[in-house]
Amino acid sequence: MTTLQALLAFVAAASLLTVTPGVDTAMVLRAASAAGPRPAAFAAVGIGLGCLVWGAAVSVGLGALLATSKMAFTAVKWAGAVYLFYLGARLVLHPRSTFDVRRRAAQLDS
Repeated sequence: MTTLQALLAFVAAASLLTVTPGVDTAMVLRAASAAGPRPAAFAAVGIGLGCLVWGAAVSVGLGALLATSKMAFTAVKWAGAVYLFYLGARLVLHPRSTFDVRRRAAQLDS
């Protein structure tokens, strides 16, 4: 496989994966249905910024560090697990009181 063929294959695969809906699309749709357009826009911007930060981190070598250092990978994995536990506990301890989008949008506007 030549360099040009590999580049074209990568561009084709990356393009297909980019336009395929995934978890990020579900997060934006959930935010839009539950809270309205403003939180959905914030969710979309947050997802985009997260992708940019991850891309920047990988470009400076964080991906290589995590791939070679078991201790660094374990630390990142546990930090993610603690954060997910925090989010889950917060949802369990303080559940949403209503799912009425119009009333929720009125509360956000005032």
